[in-house]
Amino acid sequence: MITLEVGLVTSDAAQLVRFYEDGFGFVVAQVLEFPQGSLHRLRRGDARIKIHQPIGGAESRGSIDPWYRYSGICYAALHVQDIQAEVAHSLDAGAVLMTPITNHRPGAAFALIADPDGNVWEILQETPL
Repeated sequence: MITLEVGLVTSDAAQLVRFYEDGFGFVVAQVLEFPQGSLHRLRRGDARIKIHQPIGGAESRGSIDPWYRYSGICYAALHVQDIQAEVAHSLDAGAVLMTPITNHRPGAAFALIADPDGNVWEILQETPL
């Protein structure tokens, strides 16, 4: 099995962990403490997220508008079975809707949301190939 973990750095791990539990259905698999701070490892099926809260907090990047202005990792995609429900849950948990659900090609729809820290997620539903 091959998986990829997304690493997020935050000043409020408790808030971000709650968002990913309530908004996307992730569960905390492990909490680790290091001299540099805490690390929460979350899982949802094959999807993995690490949420790191450094000792002393982290600086906010501020608003980046548009989100795709700078090169580098700017968003992650979460593949789902029911985009309507996933977007609704994420908004109820505190996400900001950036792009409403859009059918962008036959058999595929996406929406863009930002989590409470401003991390951008593409919620993607595709018909299996």
